[in-house]
Amino acid sequence: MTCSRIHSHQIYTKMAVQVLPKDLPTLLPVLKKHLPGSQGVFMPISLITRGLTGYDVYVDRWPDVSAVLVKISEEGLNDTNHEKVTHIYKFEDADDIVLKNLLDNSGLLNQPIIGIPGALLNLSVIIKDILLRKEIFVEEVSNAVPLYCCTSTTQLPELPKGYSARCLRREDYDTILTGVWYKDVDYVKSVKRVLALGALSVGVEDSSGQLIAWTLQHVTGLLGMTFVIPEHRNQKLGKYVTVALAQKMIAQDGFCLAGIEEGNSVSVKLHEEVGFTKMDQPLVFSSFRQRDLEPDINLKMPSPSDKGWK
Repeated sequence: MTCSRIHSHQIYTKMAVQVLPKDLPTLLPVLKKHLPGSQGVFMPISLITRGLTGYDVYVDRWPDVSAVLVKISEEGLNDTNHEKVTHIYKFEDADDIVLKNLLDNSGLLNQPIIGIPGALLNLSVIIKDILLRKEIFVEEVSNAVPLYCCTSTTQLPELPKGYSARCLRREDYDTILTGVWYKDVDYVKSVKRVLALGALSVGVEDSSGQLIAWTLQHVTGLLGMTFVIPEHRNQKLGKYVTVALAQKMIAQDGFCLAGIEEGNSVSVKLHEEVGFTKMDQPLVFSSFRQRDLEPDINLKMPSPSDKGWK
C-alpha cells in the first residue's frame, strides 16, 4: 500500500476516520515504512491487533493516511486500571493542518486529560501548539528525554553460574515496579497488559527462582524499565538483559530505541557500551489537562537522588 501525501496547496476536508479493528493490519505496513519515527503509534497498534483493549485508532483519512491517533476509548476511560495515554504521529511531509483537523474531529479534545508518553521533539512542539491554542488545556508536564538508537549490539555476555534467563510474565508486574521511580505515572499500568500479550522482554532469575534483573519493550515501543536488584549488581546482569532485549527488537524491527534521562550516567554509559548512539531529537513526555481540573501531584518530577540513580 502506498501513502499519498497531502500538500499545503491542496484543499483538506476536516474529518477523522476511525479505523476498524479488521483494517488495522493494513495500517501497520504503512507505518512500518516510517520507523523509527512512527514507533509511538506502530507499537500500540501492533498490540491492539494482538488483543490490547481500551483504545480507538483514528486517521486523517482512509486509506491514504497522513496522521494517526491512538486514543483511549470510552471503555478505557471508565476503567481505573487502564492507562490514560494518547499516541500521535504525523508523516513528516504532511501539513500541520492535517494533525490539527484529526485532533479536532476525533473526540480527543473532550477528554479531561491528554497524556502523551513520548513524541519526538518536533512533533511535540506541533501538538503543544494545537492544544494550547484552544485555550481549553494547560500543559501540566513537559519532560524531554534523550533518545538512543541501536541497530547492532555487542556480543551477549554469558550469565554467571546460578542465573537463568526467561521472558517476563504478567505476574511479574509488582516486582518490575520496584525498579522504577515513576511507578505512579499512569501509563505504567500498561506494563501488566502488554506482558500478557507477549511483548518482548528479558528477565533473569537466581537459583531460587527469584526475578532479580529485567527489561522490557513497553507500549511506547521503547526498551525500558531496566533494573537489577542491588545485591545482584556488578555481575553484568544489566548488560545481559539490555543486549538480549535489544537483539530481539533489532531482529523484529531492525532497530531498538531507548529513552535515557541526562542525569542517569550509569545507564547512558551501559547503553553506549553495547551499541546505542544518541539521536538528534529527544522524546518529550507531556501531559495536558483541562483548565478547570486540579493538578495531578503524581506527575511532579522527583530529584535525581529520589530516582535512585548511582
